[in-house]
Amino acid sequence: MANDLGPLRGLLNGPLDYVVVCPAYPGTGRNGGEFIRTRVQAYAAAGLRGAVIEVSTIAQQPSVEEQPSGTVIRVPEASIDDVVDLLAATDYPVLAHSPSPAAQELLRLRILGNRLVIWFHGYEVRDHRRLFGNYSGRDAPGYALLFRPPQPRMEVAAATFRDPSITKVFVSEFQLHASEVDVGVATENAVVIPNHIDVDLFRGRVREPEEARSILLMRSFRARNYGNDIGLRALEHVSRRCGFSELRVTVKGFGPLFRTETAALRPLQNVEVIERYSTPVEMAVAHADHGVFLCPSRYDTQGVMLGEAMASGMVCISNRVAAIPEFADDSCSLLVKPDDPRAFAEAIWALVQQPEVMPVLSRNATARARLQCGYGATIARELQLIRRGGHA
Repeated sequence: MANDLGPLRGLLNGPLDYVVVCPAYPGTGRNGGEFIRTRVQAYAAAGLRGAVIEVSTIAQQPSVEEQPSGTVIRVPEASIDDVVDLLAATDYPVLAHSPSPAAQELLRLRILGNRLVIWFHGYEVRDHRRLFGNYSGRDAPGYALLFRPPQPRMEVAAATFRDPSITKVFVSEFQLHASEVDVGVATENAVVIPNHIDVDLFRGRVREPEEARSILLMRSFRARNYGNDIGLRALEHVSRRCGFSELRVTVKGFGPLFRTETAALRPLQNVEVIERYSTPVEMAVAHADHGVFLCPSRYDTQGVMLGEAMASGMVCISNRVAAIPEFADDSCSLLVKPDDPRAFAEAIWALVQQPEVMPVLSRNATARARLQCGYGATIARELQLIRRGGHA
């Protein structure tokens, strides 16, 4: 396989300031990993030269794609051994996002000299039983996972957690502590850096009281932990109230649960249901056109879509679960108790009935997102890691 990696070998001859290794990266005809591309674009804007290696489960052979922020090389997962060998022969900081257990072990053993940084975004070191709600019956796909020990990936993660030469990055304090519980060991050399929110793209605009009647729910419908059914059932409750017809509601998303979950709302004349993926620019446009953002959740290690809506100045309604309270509170959002569509409906209607709170919550939401997830709190800290050679 090494003979097929000529383009990667040439790229690693440099000069480079860093190399990103990840399982998915956006490109021509591809989505996934947008939060990684946001970082790479910011690194390029700061003057750093980098390369991205996508270790792909679908690539049949290596391919090269030139993007404005740098070169992206996609390689088959089977070539990871040779890829790590090539990286080991360099002295660049290696920034690995969500590596598979096999890739993580190879990186830990071969990338020496305190130059390896591993981002854990949640699922890689999460006991699957935390998302038991995704499996609603004995016949549901994945139900058997609830009774299967989460090994050996936790054993691999434990070795990484114990290694002080590797910098481990978590996106929230909640995620860090939950990961330590699930893996079963304390983490040496860990830092918490939230995912970056591009506040230049998601520009804050103060929402006026009348915008409480313009509501957006935009999210992936891939699994139940996203909680979209909570928000949609809440809208169904609200639809039976006098005055609902005066609201303008948009539901936009994609995934296997989308059609079934939105079926009851489709006949309503003031509800627009749009099934498709949205680019970051399309998301920002949708934000600008609405006042209230519904972001229900059963489990989030950060809640990037919530933060993007807050940065845009939207007044958000979410659930008081997992890491959500770490990034939003009652001064800037409405947080309701978990898994309760009626409570969610009451929050929606409270804004409709008391729209004068919209400007205050809107201003506070923008300020909170900028402070906690803007450039200084995220990208600037990651640049420090890179410039120090990967060591925190």
